[in-house]
Amino acid sequence: MRQERIVFMGTPEISKVYLQSLIDHQYNIIATYTQPPRKQGRGMLIKKSPVHTLSLEYNIPVYHPKNLASFESTNEIKKLKPDLVVIMGYGLLLPKSILQIPHYGCINIHASLLPKWRGAAPIEHAILNGDEITGVSIFLLEEKLDAGPIIATQQIKIDKDINKGNLTSELNILGTALLINTLPDLLDNKISAQKQEETYATYAKKITPELRRINFNNEINTVYNQIKAFAPKPSAWFTVNNERFNIIKCLMKTCEAETSTIINRQFHIGCKNGIIIPEIIQREGKKSMKIGEFLKGFAFEVGQKING
Repeated sequence: MRQERIVFMGTPEISKVYLQSLIDHQYNIIATYTQPPRKQGRGMLIKKSPVHTLSLEYNIPVYHPKNLASFESTNEIKKLKPDLVVIMGYGLLLPKSILQIPHYGCINIHASLLPKWRGAAPIEHAILNGDEITGVSIFLLEEKLDAGPIIATQQIKIDKDINKGNLTSELNILGTALLINTLPDLLDNKISAQKQEETYATYAKKITPELRRINFNNEINTVYNQIKAFAPKPSAWFTVNNERFNIIKCLMKTCEAETSTIINRQFHIGCKNGIIIPEIIQREGKKSMKIGEFLKGFAFEVGQKING
């Protein structure tokens, strides 16, 4: 077991994967920082983050300050005397006062090939954009968003039919291996960081419900990528008769079709230069179901317009 004192900062399920990998490889995790417990789900029950829950399983002290820039938060981290801070999906920007504390700095794991897709949703935007490759970057944190010098990268091809959930799983495997392979060299001062090229920077803005709303007047590949980019959750959506539906899984076919229109009894939907063929769909407030089951309980007319 290495003796360097590591603080891990992260919040969602994807962060938990990296924390678990560090634990499994016997790194000395002295504390974790995560978002505080919040009300979630239909029952609005207060739930701890995945990183919080995992930390408690291994008796790792957990901190969830609301303001990292406060004097108290800075002092708190100074008392921990970390040699390194590892961040993955924490959700708060680290101020300069904290970035300067660890001897080896603060490193961030980001699910894109930086400087492309800096920001909150790199996986979704890579699929939305129809990118052919993506990857994982590990970089030294600076005050500017996702702009610090890179210490390691690994790329992967994006399958043309892959959705966000499956691509995230592939990137987690890639990213955890990259982290574990990179840390020894970083801690032994054997890494030379490479400055990012600012002229190639692009930004992956936060995902909003409106960004997930499908416009079936768009080109077929645009619609198909949009559905994949948000599947299985939170899902791309549209409305019919003022009722909201999510498409969880679909196929596409290139052909001539009337856009934004239900074109047959199988609930195929026309787009520019093609049709979307739903396979798994979800009515608002209901469980997702295969298209065959959905069609048994939903009345519609062929030729009906999709008002999404």
